Amino acid sequence: MSSEKEINHYINEIKDLKELIDIGKSLNSNLTYSTLLDSLLLTCMGHARTVKAGLFIKNDIDSKDFTLYRNYEGFNPDKNIQYSIDEKSELITSLRNAPCCMTMPELLQDIKEIADIKPFTLLEPSLIIPIVMKNDVQGIILLGARITKASFSDKEKDFLRTVADLGAIAIHNTFLLEVSSTDMMTKLKQRHILFQNLREIMIDYRDESICVLMMDIDNFKKLNDNYGHTFGDVVIKEVASTILKLIRREDVAARYGGEEFSVVLRYIQLDVAIKIAERIRKTIENKVFKTGGTEVTTTISIGAVKYIPQMDKVPQDVIKRADEALYRAKETGRNKVVQA
Repeated sequence: MSSEKEINHYINEIKDLKELIDIGKSLNSNLTYSTLLDSLLLTCMGHARTVKAGLFIKNDIDSKDFTLYRNYEGFNPDKNIQYSIDEKSELITSLRNAPCCMTMPELLQDIKEIADIKPFTLLEPSLIIPIVMKNDVQGIILLGARITKASFSDKEKDFLRTVADLGAIAIHNTFLLEVSSTDMMTKLKQRHILFQNLREIMIDYRDESICVLMMDIDNFKKLNDNYGHTFGDVVIKEVASTILKLIRREDVAARYGGEEFSVVLRYIQLDVAIKIAERIRKTIENKVFKTGGTEVTTTISIGAVKYIPQMDKVPQDVIKRADEALYRAKETGRNKVVQA
């Protein structure tokens, strides 16, 4: 007959398993990268009972470095220092092979190249949790000292590592979704993602202000004819990069066609959307591209509209109105922003 101690042990094991199932469901319900990472950090903070948590992660699909995620909690990093770790470093190799979470002293025993571990030593974490899937490091979680000042037990380390493993699966799935929805040349979303985003907004519309920008590079065919398609690709990539830099993370920017782009701006009035469009237009106008010793400039035209539920019944309606505004910008001289 089982003792009361054994029964309580099994009850606690079942409770932990249920909790892990709930955590797994929660992490995998986050389809956006930033929401997923925030959820993973907060989950680890809550279970570790710490007010300090950070995450080293790859910023985009082509990244070769792990960098400190912007939404860290409690740590006070030096703004003049780049907190990054090369994916080929000894540190990443050590974390890839780590059977569990590690303290700083434990990690230091495995690392010969101290420069590799500098970002960690500067932050002084109490526990390091590798996020690994199929022997591939997805990221690294750093936790600060616990509120209780107690050290982590082996059971707690195992639990946190399991949370990280669940996080690794969610990150991998989100990465696959990101790849399938991203135009690899520009790193903007693909056209169908733009329509999907607009469709979801229309279904859940709550009377907020939503604006759409349609943009097109002026005289792009002439650029291709004069300087070649490789140079044209350089211009497309630079315009896309400029758009991403001048909008918010929650906005959706897509490559609509060859040299045409579209942006969905939420919770922004049309006058503010036009100011954003003007900043993008002026930034492109002032860029100088070099090819074969020649300096080349280009411009873009932009159409801007506000979503009107009474008029825009489907995503194509609001896109068509923005495209008409873009056409007027082209017809009336180019290099301008025109609103519907």
